[in-house]
Amino acid sequence: MRLIMDKRALAELFRGRLLELVTRSGVTHSAFAAGIGIDRSALSQLLSGDSARLPRVETLLNIAERHAVALDWLLGISLASTGGI
Repeated sequence: MRLIMDKRALAELFRGRLLELVTRSGVTHSAFAAGIGIDRSALSQLLSGDSARLPRVETLLNIAERHAVALDWLLGISLASTGGI
């Protein structure tokens, strides 16, 4: 059976995992954002709990590749953080 998650729940899970990556990276928000190809204000919006906003596919791919995590983990489909993009 497939688990279906609403957009708000998905955004909340993504936000938590993104924050984990930002913290683990040990760099400033500006440096993290630059490393994934967005500006600091876009990163702030993604980390804000005010909306159910999710990033573009290109940004998701950049995050996964740059920080060596699986897209499945980043989007909450898998509990394993590694395993390729």
